[in-house]
Amino acid sequence: MTLGEKITALRKQMGWSQDELAERLDVSRQSVSKWEGGQAAPELEKLLRLSEIFSVSCDSLIKDEMILPADAPAATEPAEPVLRQVGLEEAREFLALKRASAKPMARAVALCILSPICLILLGGLSAVRPVWEQIAVAAGMAVLFAFVVPAVALFVTWGGRLDKYEYLEKETFSAGPGVEALAREAMDRDREAHGRQMTAGVCLCVGAVVPMLVCMAVADEFLLSCGIGLLLAIVAAGVYLIVNASIPWGAYQMLLQEGDYAPEKKTALIRNVSAIYWCVVTAGYLLWSFLTNAWDRTWLVWPVAGVLFAALDVGLEAWSGRKRTK
Repeated sequence: MTLGEKITALRKQMGWSQDELAERLDVSRQSVSKWEGGQAAPELEKLLRLSEIFSVSCDSLIKDEMILPADAPAATEPAEPVLRQVGLEEAREFLALKRASAKPMARAVALCILSPICLILLGGLSAVRPVWEQIAVAAGMAVLFAFVVPAVALFVTWGGRLDKYEYLEKETFSAGPGVEALAREAMDRDREAHGRQMTAGVCLCVGAVVPMLVCMAVADEFLLSCGIGLLLAIVAAGVYLIVNASIPWGAYQMLLQEGDYAPEKKTALIRNVSAIYWCVVTAGYLLWSFLTNAWDRTWLVWPVAGVLFAALDVGLEAWSGRKRTK
């Protein structure tokens, strides 16, 4: 028997899952999975701890033959699922594609944010000259679709190219030799640039409200429309930086299974609720905006939705954690 087979056999005799053994050893479930699959070996400290937990000697763990303890309880759990393994070459291709998609996807998001600016400006102008109202609406909608259509094309094109790697985001997997080192090295290399872009993007989004507040101080509807348009333009620039920085960073986290892509956050419940939540928020934002034409107020949906989603995410994660421990 190999060391991995021995760990698996002893763990099952104790009636423990990989999660339970990992908790006793203060390691991740992925570490236990790698040990049992022969992809990695436990450090000396963990090997000693394994011998204590299973009441066997280190020698018996390391040597080819081992007699399992007769008094160990019978296994009561089903066989652990075999995790899909990500190879080094596949990881390299995934990172290269994610880096290539960052700017087009960021551009697509920025185009969506910029799309209503012309409609807003022409709407403000039509308030000054009512005779232009129908022309303003028609021209504004034409420009809006001229921005949205290429944005959708970019989303569909790059989304299709990344479809085959969707499992990295949604499933727990086993990283092959060198994959974690590749992702960690790339993350460390990009850390400073990522921090700069995220800081600049957040500052632009927060500061974007300033010109609108200045224009609100002047009792002129067209100037207010200009302020809203400028707000959206600055937000588009900020979001471009954030998305451009976040896509490669998210790819590193996917391969490392950290942060938002940790195994405990990949449950079907959390994924489905998140998708439904943002679809409802987006639909509500667009419906409210077009029905009231109050673009100067409807943007408040996004910061409120972000705060509520953070609370929802924490609640779902806590609920899922309790469910797993039952």
